[in-house]
Amino acid sequence: MTPQKLFMAIFAITALSLIGYSISSRSVNAEADETKPVAEATAEQVETVVETVETADDSTQARPSPDGLEAFPVIALGDKNAPVYLVEYASLSCGHCADFHNTMLPQIKEEFIDKGQVYIEFRDFPTSKSGLEAAKLVRCMEPKRQYKFMDLLFQTQEMWAFTEDKKPLFQHAKLAGMNDEAIEACLADTELEEKMLEGVKKAQATYSVSSTPTVIAFPTNEKIQAVNNFKLVKKQILRALENAKAEKE
Repeated sequence: MTPQKLFMAIFAITALSLIGYSISSRSVNAEADETKPVAEATAEQVETVVETVETADDSTQARPSPDGLEAFPVIALGDKNAPVYLVEYASLSCGHCADFHNTMLPQIKEEFIDKGQVYIEFRDFPTSKSGLEAAKLVRCMEPKRQYKFMDLLFQTQEMWAFTEDKKPLFQHAKLAGMNDEAIEACLADTELEEKMLEGVKKAQATYSVSSTPTVIAFPTNEKIQAVNNFKLVKKQILRALENAKAEKE
């Protein structure tokens, strides 16, 4: 089976579960404007991309995943020795995933990550063609730039994710250091694509992931419920912290 057919098969399986998430004003407007070209990046957006590249670093060190399911070098945020390990399955073209990264994650970072209590790993779960292409470009970046480029794509999602025009996405990749040849080679990499989509199948089989974002907390091994509600997220993280503390005693 070709990677494209494999992706379509996986997407078809998850599509029904994702319907509830996709029916939003963002998605509806995107479908209406699907074939319209997106405007060129503004000077401010270009500056954001350039700043992302210039400030990229590898200060966050990787640690082994608790479940051993991550097939790629880990993209993560936080202290590798943190007692709580979160795994987030997300699609770069998912509006709810962008909301999580742009509004919820900063709160988790301030409350837990910056205090060395939580380490969060980001895993690919593409739910659209644009999400798959964006995820591949992130994986083709230098490791030290991957997290910040992923973060940038979530911040600018409205610009590139809901159009058939690939120019905005490619423009971001170029400003982040990739040339036309590198972009073309990355998107044509069937091995990378198959590996990524195999991760999607493992997520479905292991955690019954059917929507994005889905966050798993270790050592409690439970899904974080209501990822758009910080009070509930905080409650489950605190439970995981207590569990981790008990395991050490």
